[in-house]
Amino acid sequence: MVVLRVLIGAWLAFTAGLATCSAQQSLESERSELQSDGFSSEVSDQGFPAYSRSDMASYADLGAIDSPRSFVGGAFSETDALSMGLNFNEFPKDYRNGLLITKDRWAMKFGGYVKADLIHDRDPIDSTDFFDPASIPVGALDRTNTRFHARQTRLNIDARWITEAGTPLRFMVEGDFFGSGNTFRLRHAYGEYDHWIVGQTWTTFTHRAALPNTLDNVGDVASVGRRQAQLRYTRKWYDDRWSWSSSIENPNAQPDESLLENDVGVVRNPLPDLVTRLRYTADRGQIQLAALGRQLAYEPNLEPVRTGPGGGLNGTFFLDIAKRCRTYGGVLWGRGIGSYRDLPDYALVSDNEGQTLDSLAWYTGLTHQWNTKWSTNLTVSEGTVSNLPGQSLDSIHRLQYFAVNLIWQPNPYAFAGAEYLWGSRENFGLDSSEANRFMVSFGFLLP
Repeated sequence: MVVLRVLIGAWLAFTAGLATCSAQQSLESERSELQSDGFSSEVSDQGFPAYSRSDMASYADLGAIDSPRSFVGGAFSETDALSMGLNFNEFPKDYRNGLLITKDRWAMKFGGYVKADLIHDRDPIDSTDFFDPASIPVGALDRTNTRFHARQTRLNIDARWITEAGTPLRFMVEGDFFGSGNTFRLRHAYGEYDHWIVGQTWTTFTHRAALPNTLDNVGDVASVGRRQAQLRYTRKWYDDRWSWSSSIENPNAQPDESLLENDVGVVRNPLPDLVTRLRYTADRGQIQLAALGRQLAYEPNLEPVRTGPGGGLNGTFFLDIAKRCRTYGGVLWGRGIGSYRDLPDYALVSDNEGQTLDSLAWYTGLTHQWNTKWSTNLTVSEGTVSNLPGQSLDSIHRLQYFAVNLIWQPNPYAFAGAEYLWGSRENFGLDSSEANRFMVSFGFLLP
């Protein structure tokens, strides 16, 4: 806890310093730097990223596909170009250039990147390819580990066209190599038409634009970065500043570790998860509130299934506090929803009885674009479970996370960066361990 408080204090000082420094930069010099280095110059008159919401104003103009502006912006719910600089959580914001094929009313772009991560752990942690504090072994003997892999490499195909009725249609497929044995793993596979999304993509419970931009593939212990199959409806109004979405999604409950280890029963998923969210887009940021309802079930060996409700809230935001400085964060709270962020949903409290667990998690961070080539992200996060009598003393009680990086992008097609990560795990029995990691990443971006 002392370490985390020191880190939070450093973050607050860092935020104040950057905001003061960035506010003194001139808008004209920023624009000239962006244009001279070949980066996108979509900047508003106030110096903030341009959050265009109505680029599909003329669906009838089928020739607009030759300048694929018609496929960017408010027409699709998952293409908000809201990031500052390079961002690993965003679909490519530039759909006008690069590996783009166009013909008549349709266009298709190939995207993604190659990313290699050199990782060194100074302490025991079982998740060697990504940093997950839940996998820190408590009480393990000292050991170090080095790992070099390219599993975060991503490839995607993004196809969009305008139907005869003038309505835009899109399908998106993306994967990486985090499957078993470095095999290709599906991240996104969905279609979007009019107000509907069908397929696998970010859960409606997440806020993609408010996710931390870490070199690490996981991010933190509170922001919801889950992707799952769903049927979603979205409606926008008031110049597309307000957006409401509702969905039914694949349930994937996660039991406490002791239930799996004892093999006395299994968690069931009797009904889909129900999610709804409300989002507001302002000139300098976004705020979102999402609600989740679900049904969990536990089946003891040779016993009838027991069921119980679960649900919670996820409040998130990001705000551009200066021309190149953004703060973001969120709070996740609920019962039986821990699996949406590395915490258990359900625990065994006796041989034939399980109960849903209350959990509370929060995260906050800062992204600063020093110039067109250098950027930094800093993230602090914590997740806590309200343990129940009868749980194993080895059950997770609290996870903590800290990450800070420096990323260099010498041109639009390559990047390199370094990141320091710290995490801790505290169990129900109050014993704890922490881990320190340093990683260096190199990569190439498809245009």
